[in-house]
Amino acid sequence: MSALLGWIRDLKNRALSLAPAASEPPPTAAVALEHPLPGQLPGAPIIPKHALLGSIGKGAYGEVWLARDAVGNYRAVKVVRRSSFQDSAPFDREFRGIQQYTPISRTHHGLVPILHVGSDKTQGFFYYIMELGDCEQQGRKVVPESYCAKNLGRELDRRGRLPVQECLHLAMELAEALHYLHSRHLIHRDIKPSNIIFVGGQPKFADVGLVTHMAEKGRDERNLGTEGFIAPEGPGTASADVYSLGKLIYEAAMGRAATDYAETSLQRSEEGQEELKQLNRIILKACQPELSSRYASAAEFQADLMQLNDRLYGGGLRSGA
Repeated sequence: MSALLGWIRDLKNRALSLAPAASEPPPTAAVALEHPLPGQLPGAPIIPKHALLGSIGKGAYGEVWLARDAVGNYRAVKVVRRSSFQDSAPFDREFRGIQQYTPISRTHHGLVPILHVGSDKTQGFFYYIMELGDCEQQGRKVVPESYCAKNLGRELDRRGRLPVQECLHLAMELAEALHYLHSRHLIHRDIKPSNIIFVGGQPKFADVGLVTHMAEKGRDERNLGTEGFIAPEGPGTASADVYSLGKLIYEAAMGRAATDYAETSLQRSEEGQEELKQLNRIILKACQPELSSRYASAAEFQADLMQLNDRLYGGGLRSGA
């Protein structure tokens, strides 16, 4: 009898395992629409579990919003719309680049972490949620009404140029982060001062909308990058990123626009300033128009910066410190 009861119980269990769960909706059930959180700016895109409070940046590749999540954390959200592109190929490429970059972004202190990537095909955009940078006035304290992200471009507008020691520290940090990015077979393609933000005082590569896999370079016919920072051979390679970083350090050290870069006038005007002249020699090599004369990698660039730092300051500031 016990064997018979056991056989009946087994049949019942099998039947239950094959039956659809009562709590599961049928395959054709509609997904509930996402409702914005309190504080959402009217007309702003709807991002799940976040309220978009205001726009804090806009460019050719999307708009960045100040956002607050459901538990009160402040984030930056970048929204990239399909309508910003003439066809779907570069839009799809941007999405692939972000997907590839996201796990890497969380593994180096010189890269702004991407916390989540999503898309809204109905509205025709994808988005990614990032760590929020320091406020220009309040540091890590966020006051939504007055928040303004601290970036290197605004710092140079305010201060003119950075002291050599501070500039060396910045250059070493960014060269290390760029080498790390390249070692993961990704390139940035739009390195410039406004794309360097500070988080807890740490400089980080931000606005990663142009990051893409090295294997995809050359597929986009659009003129990428920013005037003054684009290598003579064009963007899209690790060497071109090194050139752009060299121009960024030029602006930071000399207080001049990258579009005004000139080797001869630079050398004459800085005569007598020995520390700056030594840094200038490194900048000149990074910005060589000929590939054969330029640093072969960000690691080589970083090594020369660290050696100069050791000579001038005894290693008091080292990359990653």
